[in-house]
Order: sequence, then structure tokens, then C-alpha cells
Amino acid sequence: MDNEQIKKKLIIREISFWKKNHLLPEHYCDFLMQLYTEGVLEEQEEELSKQAVLKKDSAPIIKVVQMLMLALTTLAMIVLMFLFAQKYAIIPIALSCIIFIALVYYLLKTANNRTLTNTLVYATAALLLFAISIKVSTLLAPGHSLITLGVLLINCILWIIVGVQKKLIYFMISGILGIVLMLGYYFIFL
Repeated sequence: MDNEQIKKKLIIREISFWKKNHLLPEHYCDFLMQLYTEGVLEEQEEELSKQAVLKKDSAPIIKVVQMLMLALTTLAMIVLMFLFAQKYAIIPIALSCIIFIALVYYLLKTANNRTLTNTLVYATAALLLFAISIKVSTLLAPGHSLITLGVLLINCILWIIVGVQKKLIYFMISGILGIVLMLGYYFIFL
């Protein structure tokens, strides 16, 4: 097939696509189809219109499953962190970091919707950092609530910094609410 025929076939497919998806009025599409096919390709028009319609993509479903996997893995690792004894606490911490890095790398490489993926990655990273820092502070200083409050305060400040830097309102709100709740807890219970 020469270059002209390839171009003509592409144009015919586009016209069929326009007609099938109502992007142009039907009589315009019919006129253009008659013009480019020279009134010959009535049977092929049906075949081309079937090819021109966009196929449903299963990728969005796969992305939702992948993001759900990331969230559930994060939740499982956080639960494991608090279930393991003090002696074996490093195992879920290391596992959660490795799995998180691998899933984030995979999601960012294959992401179609960057904003949703970035939101999930930032939120998951914040939750993992939060859980790991709380677990480490309770391991290193058990029974010292001021150290735990200090670690929580550092997490909230980090959330505010990331929220301002990346313009993520949910991080700013979470950080501010966390600080307000910590101050309330400190003044009421300590």
C-alpha cells in the first residue's frame, strides 16, 4: 500500500469514529465518507466504524486494584508493627519500607492519573512514617508520653511543610488538626 492509500484509510477511520461518537453531524460524516471512498466502500465503512470505536480499557480497573493493594499493604504493615513483640519490631518496619518503595516505584512508572497516584503515594508515605516513628519512639522510650508527643509534633510539622511545598490542602489540614489535638491533649491530660 502506498502512502496515499494509508492516509486515505486513516481519514476514513477518523470519519467513522466521528460519526459513531457523534462528534460531527451524521450528514457531514456521510458526505465526507462519500468523498473519500468515492462512493464505493459501503461494506468496509461498517468494518471501519467498528474499528474506529474506542475499545474499553481495563487499565482503570487495574489501577484501582493496584492502589487498593498499596493501601491494604500499608495497613497490614502498620498492624504488624504493633502486633510484633519489641524484639522483632524491625521485621515489619523493614518489610513495610521495602514493599512501599517497590509499589510506589511501580505505580509511578505505570500511572495514567498522576494526581490520584501522587495523592495516594503521599498519604501512604505519611501514614507509614507516622506509624514507624510512633513505633520507634515507643520502643526507645516506653512510658514517656512527652517523647511520643514530640514525635507526633514533628510528624504534624512535616505534614504542614509538605502540604505548603506541594500545595496539598489535606496535608496542611491534617498537620494543623494534629497539632491542635496534641495541644488539647497536653493541656487537658498532662
